[in-house]
Amino acid sequence: MKLRRLIQIESNRQRAYENKFARSIRKALIAQVEHYLNHGYISNDMQATINELYETIMPDYLSRQWEQLERNNLQKKERFFLDSWRRWISNFTITSLATKVTGIDTTTKELLSKTILEGAVTGETSQETADRVMRFFNGNATKARARMIARTEVGEAVNLAKTKSAQDWGAQTDEELGKLWVHRGAKDPRDWHMALDTGVPIPINDTWTVTNPNTGETDLMKHPHDPNASAGNVINCGCQVIYTRLNFRRRF
Repeated sequence: MKLRRLIQIESNRQRAYENKFARSIRKALIAQVEHYLNHGYISNDMQATINELYETIMPDYLSRQWEQLERNNLQKKERFFLDSWRRWISNFTITSLATKVTGIDTTTKELLSKTILEGAVTGETSQETADRVMRFFNGNATKARARMIARTEVGEAVNLAKTKSAQDWGAQTDEELGKLWVHRGAKDPRDWHMALDTGVPIPINDTWTVTNPNTGETDLMKHPHDPNASAGNVINCGCQVIYTRLNFRRRF
């Protein structure tokens, strides 16, 4: 498969997931606000939605990356990693997702407090405040925030799963693998991410030096959405890694 076509396929698939979960996340945010207004605390709708996101996307991309590496291989390899993949996903959801959701929920609570306080300052009744809070959270600000969360979390799920799959492939086959940084485009693109999209693979164990000119921070990233990278290189990033078998790179 030509590299350009592969990138387009992968980009379209990731965009479809972003759109799907942006809608789900927006619904979860609104449900949390409604629950807060009725009960005084936000619900766990976001936890369920983020869990669904990772549990849907990770198995898909674990398999897809394996199949891409398997293509043109005359001696097909069995996927001995299916059970370990399930355990890996389960461990990730237990150890990492709670922290992610806590961060999202904290921001929601802060927005709620700020919006409610505005009503107290102007002397609104409780019902007037509740109506205004719901209008605000049903508006464009929540829609934009949901898209940002979806783009960030889908990107992490995709890149972590592809990396795990490629590492397992390499361990089983002893083949030399390379990787490409693919910039998928954005309304406000990170020029320093675009510069990494050269179309030339680097060895799988190498890192990209990624310097954010806005903050001066430099990250050595193994792939887009490297969990060790700074927020400015991760939040709302839509970039994707593509792993290749270096001995077949000319076929791309």
